[in-house]
Amino acid sequence: MKVFAEFFIEDGKEYRRTTLLQFGESIDLIGSAVLMNPGSAKAFGDPDEAFLSSFFSKTHNCEIDLSKWKAFSSDATMGRVEKIFNGWYIQNSSPIKLNGVIQLFNCFYYKDQEYSRALKNFDSNTNYRFNEYQYLKDKPVYLGWGGAGKNELKQIAFEIFSKIDKSINPIYDSDFNKNRFYHPSYINRAYKREKTQNLLIDFFQLLVP
Repeated sequence: MKVFAEFFIEDGKEYRRTTLLQFGESIDLIGSAVLMNPGSAKAFGDPDEAFLSSFFSKTHNCEIDLSKWKAFSSDATMGRVEKIFNGWYIQNSSPIKLNGVIQLFNCFYYKDQEYSRALKNFDSNTNYRFNEYQYLKDKPVYLGWGGAGKNELKQIAFEIFSKIDKSINPIYDSDFNKNRFYHPSYINRAYKREKTQNLLIDFFQLLVP
């Protein structure tokens, strides 16, 4: 996995916005995930500018400001996102080899692996909350904001849920409150449970019909 992300520091606070997880050499979009807030991954250097330019040009027909991007280390949550997308958590099956890009977003972008600390820096009016609707293309979207999406982050989570293309994501009930938005960390603990397996299988089938 290679990781590249928009990275900002303002008033001593770190923010990580749009994040790309690249597998193999392909620049094709596999799908997207929307979680809570960025965690422990660290910026460590310059990104692959050729990859970024090619990806955004081909997938989104746009150019980006490359000066705002950094190469990042991966973290545990990213590894769990990979396992959701490649089918690792599905029992009695073998994971597939991913070749392409997963877009990783969050409800808000203050970077702290401890959610309770991150929440203290949450501002519903900040520019550093999800607004990348133009990037949710005709590929599946995994919504994994956990219980926070029905509580502290409900305003943002509901807005995202209401705007995703349900024809591309038919696994979600039209009633927001009837859905299970399991965070990858919960998946990692509870993937053998029947309800979790059902969600994982339903989502995986969107990727590999």
